[in-house]
This record gives sequence, C-alpha cells and structure tokens, in this order.
Amino acid sequence: MSSMIDSAASVAVPRGNSESVRTSTTGRKLLAACAVVAFLATVSYVWGIPFLRGRFATGAENPEIFTVTRRSFPVLVQSKGELKAKITTDVKSRVEGRATIIWVIDEGVSVKEGDLLVRLASDEIEEKILREEASEASAIAALEAAEKDLEILIDQNKSDIRKAELKVELAEIDRKKYLEGDAKKAFMDAELELERAEQMFERAKLDFEAAEKLHEQKYKTKSEWLQAKFDLEESQRGLEKGRLSLHILQTYTHPKELRKLDSDLDEARKDLERVRKSALAKEAQKVADVEAKRANLINIQTNLKKFREQKGFTEIIAPTPGLVVYETGHRWDPRKIAEGSEVYERQTIVTLPDPSVMNVIVRIHEAKTSMIEEGQRANVEIEGLPNKFFAGTVTKIAPLADSRNTWLNPELKEYETEITLEHSDPSFKPGMTARVEIVVSELDDVLCVPLQAVFSKGGRHYIFAPGGSDGTPVEVSVGQSSTEYVEIVSGVAERDRVLLAVGDDATRFLPELPPLTAKDAPNSRPFIRPEQARSMNAPNGPNPSPGQPQRTGRDGPNSRRSAGRS
Repeated sequence: MSSMIDSAASVAVPRGNSESVRTSTTGRKLLAACAVVAFLATVSYVWGIPFLRGRFATGAENPEIFTVTRRSFPVLVQSKGELKAKITTDVKSRVEGRATIIWVIDEGVSVKEGDLLVRLASDEIEEKILREEASEASAIAALEAAEKDLEILIDQNKSDIRKAELKVELAEIDRKKYLEGDAKKAFMDAELELERAEQMFERAKLDFEAAEKLHEQKYKTKSEWLQAKFDLEESQRGLEKGRLSLHILQTYTHPKELRKLDSDLDEARKDLERVRKSALAKEAQKVADVEAKRANLINIQTNLKKFREQKGFTEIIAPTPGLVVYETGHRWDPRKIAEGSEVYERQTIVTLPDPSVMNVIVRIHEAKTSMIEEGQRANVEIEGLPNKFFAGTVTKIAPLADSRNTWLNPELKEYETEITLEHSDPSFKPGMTARVEIVVSELDDVLCVPLQAVFSKGGRHYIFAPGGSDGTPVEVSVGQSSTEYVEIVSGVAERDRVLLAVGDDATRFLPELPPLTAKDAPNSRPFIRPEQARSMNAPNGPNPSPGQPQRTGRDGPNSRRSAGRS
C-alpha cells in the first residue's frame, strides 16, 4: 500500500530546484496521510457497522434493558367505529310506483312526532280518484237495478211455483174423485142395469112360458104368443147388453180413465219440478249477476279507498321524534333527496335517529372475539369532542362475521359489536367517528414485560435475556396483554432482566420447534398488539407468513416501541 502511495507521489512531483523539491516532499507526505485516513475510514464503515450494531443491541454501550416486575393493568381491546342511534326509524315512501318530491324538510332539523317531513306530488292520484268516483256511481246504479230484477224474479218464480203446485193438487183431486166417486158410480150403474136386465129376462121368460101354454090351450092368440116371445128375446138382448156394458167398463173404460188421471197427475208433478228448477236457475243467474255487480262495486270502492290512502301518503309525517337525516343510498347507487327528485315505493327517504340513546358500532377481528362478552365496560372517545370520555357497555355481538368487505380481503373476518353509551350528549351526531377501549379484564399484581420485548415464532413466545452478541432467547408462556404490557405466566422470574430491542439476526435465527399445544402449555395464550390489530382491521392488511417473527413498524430499530414481534 505504501509503495503504491509513493509511486503515485513520485509521479506528481515536478522537476525543479531544491526549494521546489522540499515543497514537493512535504506535499507528498500530506497526500499519503490523507489517503491512509480515507482507506481506514472506508474499512471502518464497511466492517464496523454490524459490529457496532451488535454491540449496541446487546447493551454493551447503551443497553435498553427492562427489569421484570409485578404490575396491575387493564386488558383492553381497542377499535374504531361509528356513532349511531340505538333507535332509528326509517321513513319510507308508501306511494305506489314512483313519485316526485315537491317539498322536503331540511336535513339536520330535530322534529317531533307528527311533524311534516316530505310532500310528494299527488296530481296523478287525484285523477285516479275522480275516475274511480265516476265508476263507483255507475256501479251503484247497476247494482241497484240488478237487485230490483232479482226481487221481481223471485216474486214471479213464487207465482209460477204456486200455479204448478195447484195443478198437481187438482190432478190429485181429480184422480181421487174418479176412484172414490165416478168409477164407483159407473160400476154401480152398470151392475144395477145388469140386474135389471136379468130380472126383466126372467120375467119375460116366465111370461113367454105362460103365454106358450095358454096358446097351446087356445086361451091366448098367436099374436099374444108372438108378443111374449118378442118380449123374451128383447129382455135377453137387454141382459147381454148389460153384461157387455159391465165388461167394457171393467176392461176398457175404468183402466183408461184411471191411466189418464194418473198421467195428468204425473205431468202436473213434473211440471211443478220443472218450474221449481227453472226458478232456481233464473234466481241463481240473477243472484250471480247481483254478486258480480256488487263485487265490481267493492273492487271500485277498494281502489278508491286505496287511492285516497295513497293521496294521504303523499304527506309523510314523522312517526317518532328524532333528527332528520337524508338517505343517500349505496355508494354504487347514490340517490339524492331533494325537491324534484323521484322516489319509488318502499324507498327510505329520511331516517330519524333518536339521539337520547346512542350506540357505537365497531368491527372486532375474529382473533379477538373470544375476549369480548356482553356486559363488559368500555371507554369511548368521540372525534371532534376532545378531552371528553364516555362510559359504555357491550350490549350485542354479531353471531356471524360481517362479509361486506370480503371482496377487498377475503381473509378478513370481523364481527360487528354494539356498545351502548350510558349517557348521551347534545353534540352527538350519527356517523361521528369513535375510538373504543373495551375493558376485557383487570390483571392484578402479575409478572409482566413491555409488549415490544416478546417475540413469537411457530406458536411459541420468546424474550431475549442479556448475553452473547445478540442476546439469549428464552421461551416463555404468556397470558393476557394490554396496549403496553404482556403477562408472563412462566419462563422468567421477578427482577430478571430482558432486552427491549435486539438485532434482526437474533430474531431471524430463533429455534425451529413444533408449535405448542394446549396440553403442552395450558396457561399460554396468543396476544395481539395494537399495531397488529390495526393491520388486521385494514381491508388489505398484511397476512404474515407462518413461523416468521414480525416487526410492529412503529419506530426506529433502537426505539423502546420498536423491534416488537408477534
């Protein structure tokens, strides 16, 4: 190295007198000294920094060492959320189809129950009401006419049925009259005529026999005998005639008349049945016509009632007291609430949050949900209200993870949690940002170390004790943690010393061991730093690789708050 410097110097010396030579010699010495200093500085920079870093990290010169002590501290779960009213009433449009806003109350105004919020256009509804009122009048007249026709038909049917029933009754009387009167009389007349003919025949026969004897004795003339004979023959023909008349009555006349009367009675009964059926059919038809007209009237009146109700819906009244907040829809479908804009049926126009009881809605990462229970106390700070803190209570934890942001980060699982504030404040506004600290538990007189002193790898936890070039890793079992301290269950004792900051090489070469199980370390539990919680709550937050210790990334490598891993 010196030969190189000398050669370089000799090249730079100019030729001249001795004065110049002495001057050149001094310059060569100065140049050589500068070159040596520069070379040593370069070597020190290249090889000295890691050495100094290790020396600094071990605390040889300015160590950052913490003495393990017993402390009492609360275990907190921190999150950020939004202020909302516990009771919020959605005011929706009840007008069918679409309607135009012609007046709306100013946003942010406090209203009482019954105050007018929105007025919608009603011209089209009023036209429908006029049309339906005209249809109602026509339907009423048609129904009254149909009811009158039905009454007339019922009277006519009763009259026709009475006439048919009378015919049946007369036919029954005629049949009974014939059987009990005319038929008996006819048979009696025929039988009497036959008996008369028989007696006359017997008398004529005796007269002829007597006349014949007297004629033989010459007491009667032949003319008288002939007359007696003629009378006998005439009485015989009368007898035969009487017998024939009775036979005709029995065989033909009586059955014929009885059959005719039975037929008349049967036809009368059938005609009565036809009249009754016809009356029922006509009456049913008229009744159906009346019911159709009545149904038409009811339908018109229903529509009229609905249109009148719809007209009433055009003036939207506050159902409860609250603060007027316009509903603006979704980010991908914004809807402006203003005069002249259109709203559809069941669309929420305004909401009325009741500021008397307020909630804070926060989203808790799934890694911390096992720590949260209903009834836990919480401290709340509202942005925009500095130096004010409000007490609250966890009142509801969602049973399922909220999936609204899974499209941003499918691995992110958060549970919506509701904290109810014990007291409200006049300055509270829905939507204000709130910072929440949920008090999970109070640890009393436990061994603990600062959060940045504990490192995790493969499900195991370590601290670094002073010693060696980068400190000595010691495996510990941890309990619960706060935003500053971690409970140490086992692995260190009170007054032991631990390092708060170590080099990257020390954490990179932590031992590769199988993860602990609940059986191996029943009292150990994972803990999460606030920095990790913020990373977890970020939509695109980092997902650290398993088994790799992670920095918190808050301060420099030698800071008290830095070099923490989880």
